[in-house]
Amino acid sequence: MPWKTLLSMVGTTLVLTSPLGAEPQRSGSAPAAASSISASAIAPTRIYTEPAVYFLLKLPGDTVTVRYSPGSLDRSANLQTRLELASRAFKRWVDFKLQVTLYVLTREEWRQAGYDVPYGVPVRVGRRGLAAPAEGDAGTVALWAEMLKGVLPAVAGAPIRGTPQQAATMILADLMTQLLMCEILVDEVGIAGGRPWVRGLMTHLASVDLVRRYEEARLGDLDTMYQLLAQVHSPRAFSSRDYNPDLRLRDWMWFQAQFHTGAQAILAKTGKGALKKMKKLRKKTGGVLNDDLLLRRYDTLNAWFHDSFTSVSLRK
Repeated sequence: MPWKTLLSMVGTTLVLTSPLGAEPQRSGSAPAAASSISASAIAPTRIYTEPAVYFLLKLPGDTVTVRYSPGSLDRSANLQTRLELASRAFKRWVDFKLQVTLYVLTREEWRQAGYDVPYGVPVRVGRRGLAAPAEGDAGTVALWAEMLKGVLPAVAGAPIRGTPQQAATMILADLMTQLLMCEILVDEVGIAGGRPWVRGLMTHLASVDLVRRYEEARLGDLDTMYQLLAQVHSPRAFSSRDYNPDLRLRDWMWFQAQFHTGAQAILAKTGKGALKKMKKLRKKTGGVLNDDLLLRRYDTLNAWFHDSFTSVSLRK
């Protein structure tokens, strides 16, 4: 499936373009740098410490404050706009003003912070913080090309910094940053509980619902990315009980692809206001979103669950 809607950065504005006949861009012979998803690559499921901010500039915002590496203002402003949109979308479900800090870091700053997640994939820091890459490079191209089987989204026009391929990896990193922002929101609202896979599913429900409401044209991009990530393993490669904080990056990405499909199965049944309905359903089950009730309530979700996961767990 082609990348239908392409994202490029112009100044501090996100521009959605659909060039006629644009084809997916391939990574060619990008060097396999330190960001390879080898067996040792860690998934961004842990909560990391905030990086040092001595040399980081500050971009205040309404709900998202950005600390960024010098030279990354345009990218930081774009990310701030996207994350604040997510925060406003869930404002009515939070009893307080949710403040999030985003750190936009160079590869060297990422290394100094001690993050063992490959550069090019965002991580959560502290209770309400995120760290994201400041720019694409040969390593981020190698990383995402490996995860997406050589296919990167085409970028319309000349990117502000780096090559079109490097800019494409920042588009993908931004999609993941927005996903982790939704995870923070799901945690703060308290909409999920119980089994970890339910929290993952609710995070994607928030993400897809957000895109459908505010950037529906990007839904094709999201679908394509997760279709490619799902190919890392065959269907039913894991049990839902295998979803845990110690997953490797390759496996974590496979789970995200499954949750994306599951979120759409819920939305096909609920339509708008899906998260509000999940919150009401949680109240009926004593404050914890019961997975058995969830699967019984939505036939499409039950079919997705059995098509996606095996009943045999790999965990001892």
